Amino acid sequence: MEPGADIKKEMIGYLKKEYRPLAIVFYGSYLSGTDDEYSDFDCMVIVSEKNRKHDDTFICGVQLDCFIYTVRDVQNEDTDLFLAVYDGEIILDTDNIAAELQEKVRRYVDEHSTVDDEEKKFIVSWIKKTMRRAEKNDDEGSFRVLAFLWESLADYCILRDLYYFGSKKTVSYLKEKDCKGYMLYRRAITERTNSAIAAWAEYVAGSEPHT
Repeated sequence: MEPGADIKKEMIGYLKKEYRPLAIVFYGSYLSGTDDEYSDFDCMVIVSEKNRKHDDTFICGVQLDCFIYTVRDVQNEDTDLFLAVYDGEIILDTDNIAAELQEKVRRYVDEHSTVDDEEKKFIVSWIKKTMRRAEKNDDEGSFRVLAFLWESLADYCILRDLYYFGSKKTVSYLKEKDCKGYMLYRRAITERTNSAIAAWAEYVAGSEPHT
């Protein structure tokens, strides 16, 4: 049996009984098989009417992280609210509601995965300016370094024409596709020294870090 199949079955049963949904979409660690004891179960349901926005019930010892939307929500809310369904698994779908939403999200990601060269130049310039300012080693410089670290995964994606889906997916991408980048990123966030962060910054900006 597929790992996690039992808990998926329990979740489907609960969601169908609790919400009588028009659509169910699973995503996150239980879908990808990367779940562990700290994972919650990520999903969304689409319903005709709702009286709550979120469900964090524990099912068989696993906590739900389920967002509830109406058909009107998925038609009228900003597309980036539903990015999680980009590579989600559609479990139930009435009248192709979830399939149409997923296709809408995928088109949105395709259209927003690249920025123009001027924007990229500005980001690179700002990263370099931040690292130079950090060399002063005062409070403001330290703040700027940490601010860069907070934004660095998004910058990494933008400068490589990758859509930024959030920290978790970007770190997974680094681990799977860019071992050197992951090594530098991990050193930066674990050591949190100016030198480690500067090496990661150079890499994000497209330069080989000084060693």
